[in-house]
Amino acid sequence: MTGSTCASPAFSIIVPTYQRRDLVCEAVEAIGRIVYDGALELVVVVDGSTDGTAEALEGIALPFPCTIIVQPNGGLAHARNTGAAAASGEILFFLDDDMICRPDIVAQHARSYAEGADAVVGEIPLEANSPRGFLTEGIAAWAEKSAVEARSREVLSPFNVFGGQISMRRSVFDELGGFDAGYTAGGKYGKEDADIAVKLLARYVVRHNPDAVSLHRYVVEPREYLRRGYELGRADVRFARRHLAHAAEIFEISHASHPVTRFVLRPLARVPGLHRLLAMMGALAAEALLRSPWRSSRTFARIFFCIRMVGYWAGVNECGGMPSARKALILCYHAIADHSDDPVLYPYSIPQPRFEAHLASLERRGFAFVTPQDLLDCLEGRVLLPRRAVLLTFDDCYADLLEVARDILAPRGIPALAFAITGMASHTNEWDQKIGAKRRQLLDWQQVAQLPRHGVEVGCHSRSHPRMPTLDAARLAEETRGAGDDFVAHGLPRPRFFCYPFGERDAKACAAVEAAGYAAGFGLADCHAVPASPRYDLPRIELLSWDGGFRFWLKTTFPKPATYLRWGVWRDRLARELRALVRKNQPTAAGVSAPSATVDSAS
Repeated sequence: MTGSTCASPAFSIIVPTYQRRDLVCEAVEAIGRIVYDGALELVVVVDGSTDGTAEALEGIALPFPCTIIVQPNGGLAHARNTGAAAASGEILFFLDDDMICRPDIVAQHARSYAEGADAVVGEIPLEANSPRGFLTEGIAAWAEKSAVEARSREVLSPFNVFGGQISMRRSVFDELGGFDAGYTAGGKYGKEDADIAVKLLARYVVRHNPDAVSLHRYVVEPREYLRRGYELGRADVRFARRHLAHAAEIFEISHASHPVTRFVLRPLARVPGLHRLLAMMGALAAEALLRSPWRSSRTFARIFFCIRMVGYWAGVNECGGMPSARKALILCYHAIADHSDDPVLYPYSIPQPRFEAHLASLERRGFAFVTPQDLLDCLEGRVLLPRRAVLLTFDDCYADLLEVARDILAPRGIPALAFAITGMASHTNEWDQKIGAKRRQLLDWQQVAQLPRHGVEVGCHSRSHPRMPTLDAARLAEETRGAGDDFVAHGLPRPRFFCYPFGERDAKACAAVEAAGYAAGFGLADCHAVPASPRYDLPRIELLSWDGGFRFWLKTTFPKPATYLRWGVWRDRLARELRALVRKNQPTAAGVSAPSATVDSAS
């Protein structure tokens, strides 16, 4: 629990609206009838409406302050965030523009806060003046089912939390960073509420108050309802990729395992263009039926909802499908900067434009970025990963990484794992300077502590960047357990993951990492990580400065064949062959060639 438990905290009611002038005016008039002892204000965000909404709202007299914000269309989540930025109350109360609230709704939310809540959700039964027909009857049944489920739970599910009526403390909203606008930008629909609910439920007290009621005036037309079904499928894939622990549950809400879904709806959804044709025909038929005496036909309702589910699964397919993989590609980067003037660091430095091209290539080809926890859960058999799952890792924590995390990764919602070296007093690349590299700055402890704010977990890369196989047991303990202790000494969480310097490891090094309490260790190898991969020798594919275009495509598509693109591989192989040839033809003291066993051992 955070914040105060004042009986009458100040509420800011935030109502986003788009092209619903008459309906939002009714909603605002209902808000004007709220009875509450504390301070109230209303913030209405007109999100690109062209129907005169702002002018109509200005004519409504309210007993408390009202701010009307007009902005270009940015989507529902963006509009909510805009309203929150303009609000001044201790509690932010989000209501959709089709919610006709009861006069005591704020008092009910306040009661839950007085009982220790950090966020509150109420109930949204269908409003009596909603248009009659099978569509609204289906929504009414869904609302009642959702309410019954929420009442029966001691701990809510993310899918019991709806953005149409939710409040939270201002401090909580700010800490979470608001709603993810990417879910609803550009005409997309759905799951921005479940996304923030996952974060809320993980850290705060979220209460369901059955007496906090706003009546839902459902006015969505059949054509828009079917479009939303398709967009919801796409949103569910995005949500599942970000919250893999909830992936199975979210698709089961849409009956993923039901025989009709598996053997009829999903196969139909794979037929190119069929879902659009069905949606067009279904919308035309529904519009005609809703004007007739058969508007409540259950038979047609079943057909219509099946059409919607075909669209839903088409959206799922077009976004890459349900998580079903048990492997991940782990990419290893070092410096994201142009160090072409440094002969030692140049191979391991990738300029920002090339790095951004890498990200664009991965996104274009359908890769899904996963978190270190997602990878760990998959390796332990708890979740399945999206097809083409990829985890980004960054060795050494060069000074450029903080900017990359803040300006490139975080805006794209890409998680990552970085490995910091703990024993460099100068916070520079001392290990490379010994072999002629230029002095390059590393992140200091304060900067390392900022990385998790941008979605980058921090792991350990040893104290002094040694070659681990050359160390004795005492030094191995210092470089593994001791380096983890350094994190704690600087006020950071103990790292969960370890990365071997130079990618060099042997059985003793891996055992030391395990004994130090790390959850996993990362090496280098050109293959995918799978459940059978050694937990303390997970393979990563190293990206080098010349890995662009075709080379990058090949490395990330066919990692093993791509091994032979490396000059180093061919150089080492040629060197081995030449040494073997020399040994084979070198005469011994007796004047005969060396035996073939010598060649085998050299190879």
